[in-house]
Amino acid sequence: MKNKNIMSVDLEDFFCDLPFESWSQYESRVLANTNKILDLFEKYQVKATFFTLGYIAEKFPDLIKKIDKKGHEIASHSYSHLDIRKTTEKEFENDIKKSIEILEKITGKKVLGFRAPYFSIDKKSFWAMKILSKYFKYDSSIFPVKTPLYGIKNAPRNIYKPNLVNPSIEDSKSKLIEIPMATDKIPIIGNIPIAGGFYLRFLPYFYIKYGLNKINKNNNPFIFYIHPKDLDPEMPKINEYAWHHYYNLKGATTKFERILKDFEFCSVEDFLKLR
Repeated sequence: MKNKNIMSVDLEDFFCDLPFESWSQYESRVLANTNKILDLFEKYQVKATFFTLGYIAEKFPDLIKKIDKKGHEIASHSYSHLDIRKTTEKEFENDIKKSIEILEKITGKKVLGFRAPYFSIDKKSFWAMKILSKYFKYDSSIFPVKTPLYGIKNAPRNIYKPNLVNPSIEDSKSKLIEIPMATDKIPIIGNIPIAGGFYLRFLPYFYIKYGLNKINKNNNPFIFYIHPKDLDPEMPKINEYAWHHYYNLKGATTKFERILKDFEFCSVEDFLKLR
């Protein structure tokens, strides 16, 4: 029997890495790309957690209802794709409250989890953990790597209860559960990200599969993630975007389908038996 792992979707549009005030200039592509993901999940009998922007839910409530009706979990990805490192505590709390209110009104279910846009919980934003613990049962924002963009390289690599002052430390008394992103630990080099998204497009499939199998062989689950835009080879060019936004979009769907075929997945709420 295969290990159960966790599948997740960061439900946002292709332009959501731009400043919020510019989003209205772009034509949405999220419906077609998300339906593509839903079709793949149905084909491989996968249930997933959709970390959803409140903005997307507000614009496309029927999409959220459809995701919920198919048995997937709706969790929060903030309202406006906030980089927590660049905001205040008050702005952040107001943003997630707005997100929760929109999502719960659409589904009629309590929102249990959160993922920070840009995986933006690091030493500059450890303060966010106390706020998250007020509203959620779990968080999936910590990437135990060191990259130029994000990461907490010394954080635990498997599911744990984080200390709310310093989430790189485990704390058995914590009320929050942390589900860190999947990494492969290589001696001397350190942790290599293999959790999906850009890394699915960039790394060779045999290495991703090897690293994920290694996690399972140690009797640990991993969490994988995808954005709708990752499976969109026709994604429009945006001048402000770097090369990595477009790298190997044509090959991503085939690789993602292999992931779904080679591993067993469920949602966070099902894995942690939260309902």
